[in-house]
Amino acid sequence: MKEVNIKYFMILCLVLCYGCINDNKMKQVELFEEKLLEYNYFDLNQIQDTVISNQVWNGGKNSELLKKVINSSSTSLKSKFLAATILLEFENKIDKKFHKNLSNVYAYALTHTSEKYDNIMHLNGNLWGFLYEENDLGKLGKHYVSFGQIAIPSLKKLLEDTDNQIFYDGSEEATLGNDYQYRVKDFAAFYISKIKDIPMTFYQDFEKRDAEIERLKEVLENE
Repeated sequence: MKEVNIKYFMILCLVLCYGCINDNKMKQVELFEEKLLEYNYFDLNQIQDTVISNQVWNGGKNSELLKKVINSSSTSLKSKFLAATILLEFENKIDKKFHKNLSNVYAYALTHTSEKYDNIMHLNGNLWGFLYEENDLGKLGKHYVSFGQIAIPSLKKLLEDTDNQIFYDGSEEATLGNDYQYRVKDFAAFYISKIKDIPMTFYQDFEKRDAEIERLKEVLENE
């Protein structure tokens, strides 16, 4: 009887110990997320700055923590986006197992670059590309498109975003980009056309532009 009790006691101790380890790991991710959210995308563009680099990358020691932020069900989409930004800056790639998750993260970032959401992501159209006439994906658009077919479901949802306009920064860049009056759905359509290799024509007129997007939707539905 004593041997049985000892056995169960040891099992209970192991279970409790495992729970404590998991709690500590979750707390570690939460604290690191808080640290990430102190910065925005353009702060992280200054990543070579020693202070920021030490905080969020730490010579590569935070690589696994960054991946846990991306993979966690409890971290915010914004923190996932920032974590991906750091990994791409230092490792130049992100494992394919994160692509499905990140496609939704990039959809969130694109949507919240718009004025409708007061650009709470602190991004701009320049990063998402000048699209059709310039044949330009932009830095973030290239990342989004690099997820390939797995990004299509999130992009298809963005095709329903009817009036959400994104603005450009700079002088000449702002003049050029803002003249196109690109909406979230225009970016989504362009990215889909690149992933699926479906030719599209850009129209300044919104009715013609929307008709072209409807044509794209029909092509996708009939695949």
